[in-house]
Amino acid sequence: MNPSAVHSILARGLKPGPEGLSLLSERVEAARRRLLKLLAPVGGWHVGSSLSSLNIVAALYGYWVPVGALSGVERVVVLSKGHMAPALYAWLATVGVLGEEELESFARAGSRLQSHPDALRLRGLVAASSGSLGQGLSIANGIALAARIDGVAREVAVLLGDGELDEGQVWEAAATSASLGLDNVIAIVDRNMTQHTGPTEEVKPKEPLAARWAAFGWHVEEVPNDLAAIVGALERLSSVKGKPKVIIVRSRGAGGGGVEE
Repeated sequence: MNPSAVHSILARGLKPGPEGLSLLSERVEAARRRLLKLLAPVGGWHVGSSLSSLNIVAALYGYWVPVGALSGVERVVVLSKGHMAPALYAWLATVGVLGEEELESFARAGSRLQSHPDALRLRGLVAASSGSLGQGLSIANGIALAARIDGVAREVAVLLGDGELDEGQVWEAAATSASLGLDNVIAIVDRNMTQHTGPTEEVKPKEPLAARWAAFGWHVEEVPNDLAAIVGALERLSSVKGKPKVIIVRSRGAGGGGVEE
């Protein structure tokens, strides 16, 4: 898959302002229907987690990546929360990057569309393979630092689950991002309030989450799980310099049950 061709497809129909948001919203609803159909034969595998990530996926791949491509800034995405890959596949099918027949090959032997994203099979769409929670922010730091050393205009967004924040490596990476002043890193936390073994605040409390990130030296935005709000946060963060940035996307039960990490 040629990255430039992918970006061209992703940018198709992109328009600024309310008209663009309306188009993205329509595509989110279409992707939601595809997602539910996709996961029905496999018992709703991580359906809640995928649903709570769908607005984030749309904002990244329907707005953030295409705008970067059009403005000459390379933008790459790390899905540290890799089990939400079905949301990505449903979105890509909706915008024409994937065909319906290939979408139906999800999780089958030999398919590009594995249950966690495979960067080698999805070149130009994800920057790294993932599956083991807690590693994505470290990967994003490496990509961002390499871009700085090479003098390349490259930004990295990394999607994290809130249950994933139990991993100590996340906070070691957060400290590294801040100490290096990696302002080309954007972390996005899918704060759906539930992880695999139960509610996050019962398993291992995360709050005050915004204050935690700020204490590590990050610029923090908190928004509801709403497409326009997420896009607005990404727009605002483009002007923040000197420190890494995090968007905490809050949605209690956005997946309608079974939401996790």
